[in-house]
Amino acid sequence: MDPKPLSWRCGPLAAFALAGALFAPPLNAQVVVTPLSPAAPAAAAAPAEPEPPPIPFPERIIILENGITGRPLSLRSANPRHYEDIVRKQPMPSVTLHAKLFVPPGSSKAPAVIIAPGSGGVNPWMLVHARALTDSGIAVLLMDPFGGREIRDTITAQTQFSFAASTWDVFAAVLALERQSDIDATRLGALGYSRGGLSVLHAAMRPLADAALGPGRALRAVVAGWPWCGLQFADPQTAPTAIRLALADSDNWVSPLQCQAYFNAMRPRNPVVTQRLFKDASHGFGYGTPLREIPRATHALNAPVIHFDPRGVPLDPWSGDAMPGADDRALEAMMRPFIGRGVLAGTQGSQMQDFIRDTVGFFITYLKL
Repeated sequence: MDPKPLSWRCGPLAAFALAGALFAPPLNAQVVVTPLSPAAPAAAAAPAEPEPPPIPFPERIIILENGITGRPLSLRSANPRHYEDIVRKQPMPSVTLHAKLFVPPGSSKAPAVIIAPGSGGVNPWMLVHARALTDSGIAVLLMDPFGGREIRDTITAQTQFSFAASTWDVFAAVLALERQSDIDATRLGALGYSRGGLSVLHAAMRPLADAALGPGRALRAVVAGWPWCGLQFADPQTAPTAIRLALADSDNWVSPLQCQAYFNAMRPRNPVVTQRLFKDASHGFGYGTPLREIPRATHALNAPVIHFDPRGVPLDPWSGDAMPGADDRALEAMMRPFIGRGVLAGTQGSQMQDFIRDTVGFFITYLKL
């Protein structure tokens, strides 16, 4: 018998087992953040029972706490081997991904933000972010990058599909939103976390966006939350997209220093690139999950940054020579001496509320005002 669709009502108490501005213009918007409720008392231990298989994302009925139900949407994405495939417009194996579109009522054409999950995939805290955005009149497209690829997560193995494919997913979401009659295709943004943070950053890179969307077309605004910045374009052209980096100063999964270096490379070419370094923050500080260790997670904190030229070709970190055709597995092999396991992730104090306030204010400024 087929399982019944799951109604997933997600608020600030949803559980998830995995997972001031610097140089910033004023965010001229008021953002209301629902405070976290007190934790419920622990339930008495019950006999262990086998867990039922999870409901596939496309079959879930997801309702935000403000009553907005997610509309199912299919995305025709692809699996490029590397950024070169995108820039050169090479044939790429297609893949169908699934998403939920949350549209606030009362607007004939709403601006929209694409949410690109990180290595753990979709989690309930993203729905808390979606509620804050939809409360502010901004639609949200939450996509699942893993289910269509039959992947559970990339926490222990990032090369199950390429980082270029993660960026292509963002472009696929843009094209899908442009076909929705209740979405304003001229006011689209993207919010990504960790691996998803890199994917939305690179969706703003002109060589990739020009090839995927057409010359001059661009996301209007991008927020990269605790992104991995180990892959960078050597000459990062991101204008006219407004970009916000939300970094954790104590992150031991990805390096905030690499991201600050990327910021310094982007900023002279694009005056609307800004960053905020959150104090005493760890990876995933914008979720509501308490701090915890994730022993199986892989990291490469001290690895050299791998740069790409405008053709999407990686450059050898030691010699600077171009390495055409090198895919993510080849790059990972080069970085193997720097790869370790075990990270700390989660939030403390008001970090989650501060992240939501900063993020929603940014999108109101660049998508609504």
